[in-house]
Amino acid sequence: MHYVILSSVLEPIPEKKGCTTRKNDWQDKSKLEYFLISGVNVGRVFYELSERIKKNNYQQPDLIYDLAYKAQKESLKMRKGGKINFGIIELMIPIVATQIIEQRTDISILDKVEEILKKTTEEDVKFHYKFRKIARDVSKQFPSTAVYNVSNLYEYYKFDKNELENNVHKEYITKFERIKQAYSLLETKYEEGNLLDISIIAYNQILKDCNNYSGLAADYICVALYFYIINHPNVIII
Repeated sequence: MHYVILSSVLEPIPEKKGCTTRKNDWQDKSKLEYFLISGVNVGRVFYELSERIKKNNYQQPDLIYDLAYKAQKESLKMRKGGKINFGIIELMIPIVATQIIEQRTDISILDKVEEILKKTTEEDVKFHYKFRKIARDVSKQFPSTAVYNVSNLYEYYKFDKNELENNVHKEYITKFERIKQAYSLLETKYEEGNLLDISIIAYNQILKDCNNYSGLAADYICVALYFYIINHPNVIII
């Protein structure tokens, strides 16, 4: 919970082109304070996810994506603005679940996420649709949602969609290569007290691979920051 909140509120602060930053609100519905409030709002859901898996003897529960839906609802509390952190939630729910089930936090855990997705259920798929629908309801930029005839989230991400709703699914297909690339840059270029500056370098490196979609690249940077901070708990951030 702590590291999800920390990475979520840190990501929008550095001066990344095309994004909300400390000095610039990208648009009225995505002000910096909206990102900060949303990041704090969703934290408790990841605590719930941890407890649910722990109580299930560190085995995958029958349902986890109800918490993605809950996190998106919680994200909207006490603020105005748009969906803000849809992509972060979509990425973090299966990643954090995998970390807790495997009981390790290193970046190679990303290669195990597919196993978690394959074990999700039709009920998970239904909640994932409700999760996407909330995002659509508050964001005109989010393409129209569609219902896909799949039995789990692994099939959803692999499905050849005629209308791509978001590009996050590409990371599941490529085993999160852009997140790994960003994390590698944080690891190799980190200087004490300069983590957020390096996150700008990482963002610029992966932006082209994200079809210059700044919001998507920012989501990947958030996850990379999460991995860096959770594996380097004594890092000097600012």
